[in-house]
Amino acid sequence: MLEQLINFISFSMKNSIKIFTSLIVTALIFIGIACQPQHEQQMTEHMDADEHYSEDSIPLIYHMSFIQRYATKLYFSGMEENWGLADIYAHELEEISEVIVDGNHMDDGVDVSTLMESMLPPQIESIEEAIDAQDRAMFEERYQTMIQTCNQCHQASDYGLVKVTVPETNPFAQDFSAE
Repeated sequence: MLEQLINFISFSMKNSIKIFTSLIVTALIFIGIACQPQHEQQMTEHMDADEHYSEDSIPLIYHMSFIQRYATKLYFSGMEENWGLADIYAHELEEISEVIVDGNHMDDGVDVSTLMESMLPPQIESIEEAIDAQDRAMFEERYQTMIQTCNQCHQASDYGLVKVTVPETNPFAQDFSAE
């Protein structure tokens, strides 16, 4: 009888923890959704207050943050030889590069768009060759070259303080391994 009572209490506690965790996650999601419009409004106000950006443009740093995110995801996908996923992230990098090139971004007299056009897309194409060949060693070598090229671009655009590196740890809650 005592054993059955202990089992019942244990079962009830496990379910209570699951329910409590679900409620917390749901609450956090709703809080995130509720805060999103305010964040977008603050970003718009920031852009309007900054004389470097027109009302409908997005700051270059915004695009660069996505380049960094997708480049990191590309790296982990390639190192795990998940070539389909690596291809997705390579294409995302191409699209963001095109947005920057087409955006005619100038920064303190430096034509960042033209600089980007001459430097990053050729590196992405080179990485895509490694992805198509499904060659991990080639991928790793070409990824290293892309990172060096990014740092050269930062130097050329007077942002040499921004030094990107090959990722060492996975900062994402994402499994990059192939199925």
